This record gives sequence, C-alpha cells and structure tokens, in this order.
Amino acid sequence: MTHRHRVYLVPGFFGFTQMGDKETERIAYFQNVPRLLEQRFQERGIDARVHAIASAPTAGLEARARDVFREMARTANEDDAQLHLVGHSTGGLDARSVVSPRMAREAPDFVKRVRSVVTIATPHHGTPLASYFDQGGVGKTLLRYLWLFTFLTLHRKAMPLRTAALQACYWLVLRSEEAKLPPNLFNQIVRLTADLSEAEREDLIRFFGQVGENQALIQDLMPVRMRGFNADTADREGVRYGCVVTGAPPPRLSLHLLLTPDALLNGLFAFLYAKSAPLSRELQVPERTPAQTQALQDVLGRRFESRSDGIVPSRAQVWGEVLHVAKGDHLDVMGHFDQPPDYISWLKSGSHFQEPQFQAMWDRVIDFTVGGAATVHPGNEEARRMSIDG
Repeated sequence: MTHRHRVYLVPGFFGFTQMGDKETERIAYFQNVPRLLEQRFQERGIDARVHAIASAPTAGLEARARDVFREMARTANEDDAQLHLVGHSTGGLDARSVVSPRMAREAPDFVKRVRSVVTIATPHHGTPLASYFDQGGVGKTLLRYLWLFTFLTLHRKAMPLRTAALQACYWLVLRSEEAKLPPNLFNQIVRLTADLSEAEREDLIRFFGQVGENQALIQDLMPVRMRGFNADTADREGVRYGCVVTGAPPPRLSLHLLLTPDALLNGLFAFLYAKSAPLSRELQVPERTPAQTQALQDVLGRRFESRSDGIVPSRAQVWGEVLHVAKGDHLDVMGHFDQPPDYISWLKSGSHFQEPQFQAMWDRVIDFTVGGAATVHPGNEEARRMSIDG
C-alpha cells in the first residue's frame, strides 16, 4: 500500500522503542503517541503512516544518525511518500543530522524526500547535565542505574519491585560522587527483576551492556561540543524546521512532598533539574527572534531562561519555528505523565501536564508536518492562562 506521508519518530537518550513481552505490560518510549497520531490522521482524512524507530542507546551522534538511516530504509523505499522526522530529545539532533548537508554523501536517496523536521525537548545547544555525567567515572555507573530506575518505574509487571529499586537508585544519586560502589550491587538490583520473563531479562541485561560499553553521547551533548555540532550541521534547503519547547515548574521540596509515596521521585527530579543548570555560563545560546522569545514568555513567563524540563534547559531547545511551548517535564510530552492507568510517569515534576495538553501539542506537530483540517489548540492558551494566574 502506498502512502502520501510517512512520519518517523526518533527516540532520544537510551534509544529504545519498546520493551516487554505482553502488550498490556509493555513499556514504550513514545507512550501512546503512535496511537494518537494514527487516530488524528484518520479523523483528518490524511493518508499517513507512523514509524517508531530505534537507535543506539548512548552511542555518539554520528553512530545514531547512521542507525536512523538504517531503520528508515526498512520502509522509506516502499513508495514515494513525503517523509517527516519527529525527534525527541537527542532524537531531534539525530533528525537534523540525517537531513543535513554534512551527511549528504552518506545519506540514502530517500532522505531527499524529507519535508519537515520537528524537534521536541531537544538540547540543540547542549545541556550542563551532560557535563555533570561526564565528570570522572560517575556517568557510566549512574546511567546504568538511571535506566534500571526508569524501567522498573514504568514496567507494570515490575511495580511491586519499585520501592527497593528506588531506594537503591536514589542512594546512588545522592552518593554518586563519593560512594565506592560495591561491584555486585548492580547484579543484586538486577535480581529484583526475577518475575520478568527470560526474554525481558535478557533484553534488559543486553541493554545495560550497551549503555556501559559506549557512552560517547554524554560528551557529544555537552554545550561546548554542541557548538561544534551546530557549526557543522546546517539546515537543509527545502526542509521546514520546527520545535516544541518544554519547561517544568522549578521543584519545591516540602515536608508534604517528603511524606508522599513519590518522595524519592520528587527528590530525583529536583536533583536532575539542578544539574541541568539553566543559567549556567557553560550554556551559550544564540540570539532568538522576537517571535521565539514571545512564544517562550507567553507560557513559561518572563523568567523563562531559568526554566528546565529536568533534563534540558528550555532556552537550549529552540531551533526553527517554535510550534508549541509545553509546561511539562522532559517525558510528559512523550506520554509519560501522571494520569493512570493508561499513562505512567517517573519524572514527578508537579507540572500537571495531562491528556488535554498532550493531545494539543501533538495536534500542533501534525499541523506543521502533514497538515490537514484545522484543529483547536487549547494547550498554549491554557498554559498562558495558568502562567498569568499563578
């Protein structure tokens, strides 16, 4: 079957698409996103197909771009459809790389059919959090635990194991710089996944191995390295570039929060938010257009430069037209927000981002990429009102 459009969803750090044997227990990077897009395409009468593609978990940007080439090649040549890349976080950098003149000699012919690139919560100018992870030997160990932390939080079947895993991982976050980690601690925590299937355990261990072996991506995302990437990765003529910017309320830890079941998750978010250092001098962002600045101010307020989504400073996410500004954390916009049972979140940011904002944001992405019938976009208006009210 031929299609007029193909939309490729490119994941960020960790680079997986989904893990788990059963659909009801499976965790997906783009949680509920393909389902929403396909529903919207059908409602608008748009002939489009959605593809979620994988890339190397923490390999460098060059290797990840080649992974995207390889994954797109599985379907892109089936017809002459217009192609659109939507990348979250580091996936946005991968999308820019794929269509850039710098990669033109390596790019397959189908890349010439790419019409739009949308980046979501992407560290176009780097994030100081990467610099923190690159210090000493902290990053390699901490990232392995951070992924286990994510997996056990999001995986429904592993939920009874959550408390033990969170305690171990949160201890590592607090003590990572000075703690001498027992060599068997990682294996002990992996044993907490004993009720997972053999295939799930093998996937998890294989994934951890990849994260431990190649972490070039950490250095690539440091602000100083991103300046070189941007200089070498120009936009391609004929491709439209748009971005979705995310920013969460600054975390405020209180006695009330410390007494909730999610106290450890709140603490982890506060830790990551602080290390993302939105006002760091290390972060050098070029002058924005008046329209870009206005879009950020309308939703995040006049002090938007001090905002972060817990991973990437908001001001570092601007590239091309600002399509939407979401008052949410780094994973809210991928469908990982606090609205169970369909959605599960582990970044407890207090953003109050839920399904109406989720749908509004992705409607705006559809408008920019494949177009179609006009839709109402309450997301920015509601966020602007909330910003003014409080």
